[in-house]
Amino acid sequence: MRTDEFEFDQGAEDMPTDPVELRGRRRGSERMVILERAGGTIEHTEFSAILDHLRPGDLLVLNDSYMLSNTLAFRYDDEAVDVIVYGHESDGANIVKVDTEQTLSPGLTLTSIDDAELTCRLIAPQPDRLWKVAFEPAERLMPALDRYGRRVDETVPLDPANWRTAPEAYRSVYAKKPGSLEIPSAGLHFSRELLDRISEKGVELAFITLHVGATEILAVRHISADQVEDHKVRSEFFEVGEKAAAQINRALAEGRRIIAVGTTVMRTLESLAFHGEPKAAVQAQRGWTDLYIHPGFRFKIVDSLVTNLHRPRSSHIVLTAAFAGKDLVMQSYAEIIEKGGYEFDMFGDCMLIL
Repeated sequence: MRTDEFEFDQGAEDMPTDPVELRGRRRGSERMVILERAGGTIEHTEFSAILDHLRPGDLLVLNDSYMLSNTLAFRYDDEAVDVIVYGHESDGANIVKVDTEQTLSPGLTLTSIDDAELTCRLIAPQPDRLWKVAFEPAERLMPALDRYGRRVDETVPLDPANWRTAPEAYRSVYAKKPGSLEIPSAGLHFSRELLDRISEKGVELAFITLHVGATEILAVRHISADQVEDHKVRSEFFEVGEKAAAQINRALAEGRRIIAVGTTVMRTLESLAFHGEPKAAVQAQRGWTDLYIHPGFRFKIVDSLVTNLHRPRSSHIVLTAAFAGKDLVMQSYAEIIEKGGYEFDMFGDCMLIL
């Protein structure tokens, strides 16, 4: 499928740089587009209206990961350089960008300015000016990011003052596991009050973990290849515990709807079932997924999807097209652009696909 079929006119002014609470609004007030696949209909409403489209017995699956700072200061000779951490690798390495104009070589070791025991050894250059590196000792990286880290973002620049003073605004209300390097953003729309009302309606909640990393880098999300199928995504770590696996299996056995909140949840659930039959039982597991979902993909678990509004030519909009059908998805984006006022990306509006 040609990538240019996912082009539309969306400007940078449509991408807010702060969560809704920091802009004087409440969670749940975001606009929402509802795609009903069976009838091919498109509805424009507010996110809080999701309650009207959920049914008793639905299983709502949520990602409980939250975002850390991603940038640490290191020393290279006499120069201080920023090392921006973009993702974890299945072999224990990390994907980073070293912010320097100097020529770097594999084997070079940088030393943390804030934590003298932490080093960053360059292993191999990667596409898009990235490096595969080893932080040593590896167990010091996350505490260092938490204590000394700053945010540097290419996708949607964050206000550093807000990030430091109000980090909870950048997390879902149910987040509890640090590890993401970008925001699992679909969950930001839920307030505690709305989740309580959803539970009271008889909707079951299940929590899984996927630590968002290098799939969110703009150069990785943006599909530059002429054909969608030629694009590649990077691996991300996920974990589905015994409780969540049991909830998923009960819903599958009883024919109840399974609703993924976010592309991270979609990738995790469909990774669990990738080698099995549709609606077959899944196993609790932890590991890495490099699943790339594009039109032609055979979905085996997820029945509905909550996702944000995505940029043109992105792997995320291609995923939604695989799930809802390209024509319906692109028709909805045409309406979104025509109506105006919609906001895209992490802190923007959203879509419910039924």
